[in-house]
Amino acid sequence: MLRSTLILLLLICAKSTCAQHVADTFQHAETSGYSMQELDKKYKSAIGAGDVVFKGDDEQRLITAYTTMLHDLNKYLNENNFRWDSKVRIFNRIYFEPDGSISYYLVNLKPTGLDEEKQKAFVNLLSNFIQHYKIKITANTRFAQCSPVVYEDAIKS
Repeated sequence: MLRSTLILLLLICAKSTCAQHVADTFQHAETSGYSMQELDKKYKSAIGAGDVVFKGDDEQRLITAYTTMLHDLNKYLNENNFRWDSKVRIFNRIYFEPDGSISYYLVNLKPTGLDEEKQKAFVNLLSNFIQHYKIKITANTRFAQCSPVVYEDAIKS
């Protein structure tokens, strides 16, 4: 009995220490227990005004790493035959671990006009992309970055 209890506790602890890699829409996140308001309490703003993670020269390094990540994502989407068919503007809110891994990548797809099938395909590929991707910068703490991004096909169909 004691052994079973210890094994169960170890499994629970192991699960809680493993990083999550969640890609989702803003709307679904709000109803799934990982709202941006709650995440914003756990992750410091990467850049901007006030108490931020990256300042001075590090701010430019973050911008470069962030831009590279977005280009890598668009390349990944194209390599996996995802097509936008036109320019699409999406607002992102991304939550990073200190090692650069992505815990939450939230997107606002509601105003995009994308049909439900294309939205699901995008979120599915985004989820696959973030499972092992690390932004090319590290920090001493968790951090978050948001921005609008205009996506378009790198390969014309």
